[in-house]
Amino acid sequence: MTIGCQVSGYGPVRLLVLHGWLSDMGVYDAVMPLFDHSRYTIARMDYRGYGRSRHLKGKYTIDEIADDALQLAGSLGWGEFHIIGHSMGGMALQRVALKAPSRVLSAIAVTPVAASGFEMDADTRAFFQSTADDDAALAELFNILTGKRFAHSVLNDLTAAARRAITREAYLGYFDAWTGTNFAEEVKEISSPVLVIAGVHDGAVGPDVMKETYLKQLTSVRMEVMESAGHYPMLETPAEFYTLISENLPQKSD
Repeated sequence: MTIGCQVSGYGPVRLLVLHGWLSDMGVYDAVMPLFDHSRYTIARMDYRGYGRSRHLKGKYTIDEIADDALQLAGSLGWGEFHIIGHSMGGMALQRVALKAPSRVLSAIAVTPVAASGFEMDADTRAFFQSTADDDAALAELFNILTGKRFAHSVLNDLTAAARRAITREAYLGYFDAWTGTNFAEEVKEISSPVLVIAGVHDGAVGPDVMKETYLKQLTSVRMEVMESAGHYPMLETPAEFYTLISENLPQKSD
């Protein structure tokens, strides 16, 4: 099994990048040209059932994402590395840090799902599950996640990109994973510094949610709030997002 990935740059600072539930690695496309490729080597990974790994079936668990990520880093010859994870990927990066504490130098969790998962009532769960087949429901979910600020054409484009990127099996499998997985009692053992990026307009995991989860569950953690972003700062405000990322990554080799 070879997980799908794209490697950019040739610099000494190694950065592993994980996407969220509703997108593949392409969610970072607007940000990638901003990186100094003489400073960073960046590996973007597609989970099983997504993008370049769309053909790969799996158990669709957070543990599986972490194992695949570590296998990818090993295949690239990376001993130590930094890691960025968006949404569900923010949950997965914590599992990576627990499995390989000596290898993860730092982590940036972008509008992330906490290690405690995401509890939903029955109606909310039914709505989320309906987005697997109903394009209007998925567009409305994107609308909620971005603070109901964007034109319908933007939401429809996000919906179409998600449909192209993700198999239905993976979509529903990972939904169960990020809502039902809970390893919050373990993450206090993570010693790598973790930066949490929250968007004010995020209708699901905004700053208040981060204060009650990440900032209480982890020990070496701090939060930056993006005033003009929702759940997708890399799409909504790419230059501001890149600036915040670059300010919190090393400017030279570790």
